[in-house]
Amino acid sequence: MRFYLLRKNLTFLAYCYVRKICLVLPLCAILITASACSRETGCDLPRQEPLSSSSSLHLLGNVEVVWETNPPTSGPHYPVPPKGGEYDYTLSNLEQVSFLESGGVIIQYRPSIKDIDQKKLTSFASNSVIISPNEKLESPLVATAWTWKLSCRNYVFETFQKFIANHEGKNSPKHKE
Repeated sequence: MRFYLLRKNLTFLAYCYVRKICLVLPLCAILITASACSRETGCDLPRQEPLSSSSSLHLLGNVEVVWETNPPTSGPHYPVPPKGGEYDYTLSNLEQVSFLESGGVIIQYRPSIKDIDQKKLTSFASNSVIISPNEKLESPLVATAWTWKLSCRNYVFETFQKFIANHEGKNSPKHKE
């Protein structure tokens, strides 16, 4: 009789542990998802995107290509990158990827968003950083580097400064100067 009660209690304890795990895991997933977007900065955590298998493809003309991400962080591109600095038009995906492959960072913004101070953004423009409008962005502000992306709802100087410092000059291992 004692063995039967012990066995019954162990079964009950196992049931309790499984039930706790089933309650705690979804809660943890919700908390992790919610914390991925900081309320302070309004930016997601920078994330590395998979390297496109077509990243070694250099194209000469403006051809129809489908990129895996928007804006792209790798993929087919022009052999010669554009110069860094401030642009008043949207760069083509071929130009963007070419610049990223050479170790550049691109910060793009939706020009229709009124809360973005473009003058503050242009303070980052340099030989290795491009600032450019892009109406097709999913987020109001997006910074990209070779296989890296940072999406933001609003401008925070320190967040972009850190992203640039971490990724500027880090080009594709296959890129030749």
